[in-house]
Amino acid sequence: MLLTSYLPVDTVILLSVLIFLTYKYLSRNFKHWEKRNVSFIKPSPFFGNFREISLFRTTIGEHLAKLYNQTKEPFFGIFVFDKPHLIIRSPELVKAILVRDFNNFDDRNVASAPHDLLVSNMLFLNKNPEWKTIRVKMTPVFTTGKLKGMLPLINEVGETMKKYIENIIPHVSVEAKEICAKYSTDVIAKCAFAINANCFKRDDAEFRKIGRLIFDFRWATAIQQTSYFFLPGLVKLFRLNFMDARASNFLRDTFWQAIKLRQGRMQKANDVIDAIIDMKENEEFCKSNNFEGDKVVAQAAQFFVAGFETTSSTMGFTLYELCLHPGIQQRLRKEIKTCLQQHGGFTYEAIQSMKYLHMCVCETLRKYPVLPFLDRRCKEDYQIPDSNVVIEKGTPVFIPMFGLHYDEKYFPDPQKYDPERFSDENIKKVTPFSYIPFGEGPRNCIGERFGMLGTKLGLIHILSEFEVEKTHDTPEPLQFEAKSLVLASKVGLPMKFRKSFTSAA
Repeated sequence: MLLTSYLPVDTVILLSVLIFLTYKYLSRNFKHWEKRNVSFIKPSPFFGNFREISLFRTTIGEHLAKLYNQTKEPFFGIFVFDKPHLIIRSPELVKAILVRDFNNFDDRNVASAPHDLLVSNMLFLNKNPEWKTIRVKMTPVFTTGKLKGMLPLINEVGETMKKYIENIIPHVSVEAKEICAKYSTDVIAKCAFAINANCFKRDDAEFRKIGRLIFDFRWATAIQQTSYFFLPGLVKLFRLNFMDARASNFLRDTFWQAIKLRQGRMQKANDVIDAIIDMKENEEFCKSNNFEGDKVVAQAAQFFVAGFETTSSTMGFTLYELCLHPGIQQRLRKEIKTCLQQHGGFTYEAIQSMKYLHMCVCETLRKYPVLPFLDRRCKEDYQIPDSNVVIEKGTPVFIPMFGLHYDEKYFPDPQKYDPERFSDENIKKVTPFSYIPFGEGPRNCIGERFGMLGTKLGLIHILSEFEVEKTHDTPEPLQFEAKSLVLASKVGLPMKFRKSFTSAA
């Protein structure tokens, strides 16, 4: 039955009612923070404070930093569509959530989807108590002794990388991020799984193709990965996958094969695969944790997915800053040359002695944190210290690293690349928990030391032989790709490599 005698009028009325009802539904929680006397950023109809991210006009890190800069409150509320989220500004409150009151924030907000068992069982996404149990078992992989044992393997990849760069020196402009990605992929495959990925020997190396597939800039990937962090309900409703099925299948097949080949061998490599096999052979552990199928291979896949991108990005962004700052590059190369000579080559002791290299990498991680935000979920009602505000159970809590790392209060002239911020003298002045590139507390990055070792050694190999220079293709200033979950340049990191006249080798 028509509302009027004219169909166009009826259509307009029905559409208007539908839009009104949709608006009312999606704005039903917009009074949430006001009722609790919490400062909040005024939401927009339908999108809340999530419009720029929904339309992929900016990166998540940059958007949270923009919201961060709109208030001076220690914490404030936003809305992801209609869902209330709390954003933390105060380093003291960051410490409370990540360390002091960790037991109430021990799970990430990121979706753990039952339909995507490989990804949901990765350590990064896993929920307690399984997360804690697996983490305890995997931690011994990254002891100092184990890291020292990996040095010869990493150096092998470093030598291969130098030969590769030698061959591309005639090129006017080279994609540095791709070189770093080949290196980090080879390092992860060799050190964690005893697999030769051969990324420098073959442009179509399967491991590298899969790496590109996991963190590509396609719309489908952007929607799926953003949903995992901010719309976990949507992930389960539409059975969204974090990774392309081709990537999941490759990782599953490759690592199951690696596990089966290693089982029964008397000699151990003491790597990730051996740690997984030890868990698999512990009947009590397997029974209590249902440790089988994708739960097993997920622990190996975790280190590939998380490891190659973090190392390659940090290396790439460091080279980018060095090509823009020749003076810093010269000082760093001088240190590398001196330390390599003092310690007789690419040794663990030589790397540890390179203080300026450490300062440069730390400053890179300040300006370019690979995942520029941290997420947690409130387990039980929690009263924020020194306030009357209670965070309700289930509330997502986000810590905007970009906001903290670029806050002039903690890092004066934050756009400037200044390694001196992390000198022995100045590091004491940095406000605790204002600089958290690897997170903090019990759920910090388990592979931080391995990642730093791989990153530094890769940079040492490059800078001991080559100089990097800015070209007309080098982006300045840098723009970040809005469709990437991790921090990535919109146009890559092109620069010129040339042989150093003062080789540090």
